[in-house]
Amino acid sequence: MTKNDQLADLAARAEGPLLLWGRSLQNFRQVCSLFPSSPFVGRAMGWAIAERPAGHVVELGAGTGAVTRQLLRHGVADEQLTLVEIDSQLGGHLRRSFPGMDVIIAPAQDLAELWRERDGPPVGAVVSTMPLRLFDEETILAIMRSSLAVLEPGGVFVQFTYRQRSPVPEHICDALGLAAEHYCRVWINLPPAGIWVYRKRPESAL
Repeated sequence: MTKNDQLADLAARAEGPLLLWGRSLQNFRQVCSLFPSSPFVGRAMGWAIAERPAGHVVELGAGTGAVTRQLLRHGVADEQLTLVEIDSQLGGHLRRSFPGMDVIIAPAQDLAELWRERDGPPVGAVVSTMPLRLFDEETILAIMRSSLAVLEPGGVFVQFTYRQRSPVPEHICDALGLAAEHYCRVWINLPPAGIWVYRKRPESAL
């Protein structure tokens, strides 16, 4: 066992930030962060979805729940929030941290199919802290298609990124008929984070 594996094994038995650190050591392209997002990122995302057309919100890549807590503080009720996390250890942590909340342990690109199977409620917003820019374009396209399929007309997809440019490439936005808006930059985060909002253009249809 390498030193990194030993450190990750120790962190996997922990909770919160140390758990995130351990999972990132083992699977950086999937977790992509050594630190949870600051509360200010969650607040900005809460503001970005304030005028969503339906109450229910889906959070992709919920991790240790840093953004989740801020969404709850900004008026999203427990029963209106579904958390999606691909990592089973982080998913277990979410279920312990938010007992009774709907937590799905699955890839984000499976959201639309799972939502149909569950007969899920109308969704007004999807928020994501997944590392989209580390994914290949086929995966980004699949995640965006799946997310858009569950959104009500007028719904929003809100994405967090450390980069300056849109985390969803322009040609994918064009292919899906999406308008991309740089909503704000959160400077009080390590590192500073950008919040992007994506909406279907009025003339577009799935």
